[in-house]
Amino acid sequence: MNNNFTKLFLTSIENNIEFQEIMDIIQDNSCGDFWLIGGFVYRSVASELYGIKKPMVDLDFIVEKPTEKIVFPASWKRTTNRYGNLKFINDDGLEIDFVPLENVHSIIRRGLKATIENFLTGTPLNIQSIVYDVKNKMIKGDIGTKAMEEKIVAVNDFEQAKIYSARKGKSINDIIQEKSSSLGFKPILVS
Repeated sequence: MNNNFTKLFLTSIENNIEFQEIMDIIQDNSCGDFWLIGGFVYRSVASELYGIKKPMVDLDFIVEKPTEKIVFPASWKRTTNRYGNLKFINDDGLEIDFVPLENVHSIIRRGLKATIENFLTGTPLNIQSIVYDVKNKMIKGDIGTKAMEEKIVAVNDFEQAKIYSARKGKSINDIIQEKSSSLGFKPILVS
């Protein structure tokens, strides 16, 4: 099924000129593999699969190994996100989070080896457990793809969901409700 999700994702981005610029920025600043994660991935797939509106969201990348010197193209500025990781922002307000794999909070919290597979098991919500592997040009993440197929939003890692909700200033159930409502999916609330 991941091949189908990959085709849907690639269809959703094929005419997106900004996307290619962003990919070039990440490629120029990464020595290893890198993955697009988060809402851009699952919302792009959901928009193709279920016809939902795809809102503009930030692009979040996990990079295996950042370059020693980070290069910022003209019209982009440097800042940090709420987790202290690098963020690129352009003049139009487009934002790119640039997270080294070794800085992923859920991996550090659980004392695991820094791998994309360990990232996928530690996302707060099941739908967040999906990535676009740029090098291999494919969607990965069995938990996330299953959530997309079943149209369900639920907790994936409860401890990470508590941390995520605290940073958002909302309850876990409020976040689940918001995400499921925006996607037209069924919420599975925590008790």
